[in-house]
Amino acid sequence: MKRATEALSRGDFSVRLEMKGNDELAQLGRAIQTLANDLAYLKQERSEFLASISHELRTPLTYVKGYADIARRPHLSEEQRANYMAIIYEEAEKIEKMVKDLFELAKLEQHSFQIEKQPTNLCSFLTKLCEKLSPAFQEKSLSLVCQCPGSVMAAIDRQRFEQVMINVLDNARKYAFSGTTVAVAVHLQKQGIVIAVSDEGTGIPPEDVPRIFERFYRVDKSRSRTSGRTGLGLAIAKEIVEAHGGTIAARSEQGKGTTILITLPEG
Repeated sequence: MKRATEALSRGDFSVRLEMKGNDELAQLGRAIQTLANDLAYLKQERSEFLASISHELRTPLTYVKGYADIARRPHLSEEQRANYMAIIYEEAEKIEKMVKDLFELAKLEQHSFQIEKQPTNLCSFLTKLCEKLSPAFQEKSLSLVCQCPGSVMAAIDRQRFEQVMINVLDNARKYAFSGTTVAVAVHLQKQGIVIAVSDEGTGIPPEDVPRIFERFYRVDKSRSRTSGRTGLGLAIAKEIVEAHGGTIAARSEQGKGTTILITLPEG
């Protein structure tokens, strides 16, 4: 155990302790092993996170640099130059959104933000939000409906919780089949208030479902660039929901659709 703790202090988290029995010494050994496993996981997650940031920023920066170089050429027509400048602006907007989302996520994870809960009629709140977002769904020939049993009260930070719902609904809008319905339904259950956002769409492979709330995780990597998504929306939603004392989870079946379940305490 002494050698193991010395290895941990040097940043070597590959230690293995085989402990027998259940006395205090064995319990201490198992606690050290658990710590080593957790630190190894965090180290791997940090490496993957940094690699993801590097990858996500490299592509738009390459576009900005390449098209800026082309736009500087003296013999371009004004139409060509304007086209290249539009591409540069679009890529810069993607970088700006990613950096904004990263700062938002950092504040959420460090709890250096304020959740200001107010008693809110959840049915009224969600109905108004669906009305506001409905035109974006209609553009994709989708129906957005809100089903809520009268007056359900919840203590939420309205601005933050609207951000959660927009992130979740934006995902549903992108992956729902044209001509189908995206439904927001509220249920009162023993564990609290459950908000279910369901779509009839492509669904998520079973092995991906547990990971969709991870930072930068995308089920469909091929669509990430064209959709302009940062892969941070659901991670941000998870942090906000948990700051409200709630949980967020997903159920999905490929080819049939996905349901995101948000559970909040009553009141």
